[in-house]
Amino acid sequence: MKIKSGVEQAVCILVILATQTGQQHVKSDTISARLRVSPSYLKKIMRKLVISKLITSVPGNSGGFALAKSPEAITMLDILEAIEGTSPFFQTEGLIQYVFPEIPAAEAGSKRLEAIFLEAQEQYMASLAKTTLAEAIHQTLNREKIELVDWNRALGSPDIAQLKEQRNH
Repeated sequence: MKIKSGVEQAVCILVILATQTGQQHVKSDTISARLRVSPSYLKKIMRKLVISKLITSVPGNSGGFALAKSPEAITMLDILEAIEGTSPFFQTEGLIQYVFPEIPAAEAGSKRLEAIFLEAQEQYMASLAKTTLAEAIHQTLNREKIELVDWNRALGSPDIAQLKEQRNH
């Protein structure tokens, strides 16, 4: 199974929103430039995140995007399902019955194959549900506090430079 690049992009978007200063909304142009994706492509990902209630969208000049819930309440499973959906990874198409029509166990074999993949999917999903966005950020930064950036100001560059300088001292 290959997960679409949209999942990684969604994580990046959520990290930007989770680290935005002063509960300000982040402009879509800012996010698009930071991710280096076209605005039209970004809208597709953002729409999925809005529909999944992971982010909110506010129109207008002072509008933009913000997290709909805290980073502690967003799991990696939430993000995967927002982008990839919730359909089973694997569904048989009746090929076993077609290839082995004379064997009575062909239908049972088909059902068993689906069960094997369903069990694997459930374990995979349970693993993703254990990690929140906040935990991923904390573990990545190796610190308890999430440092905030004003992403709308020069794509966050001044604040990131200041954080780098503080770490070097």
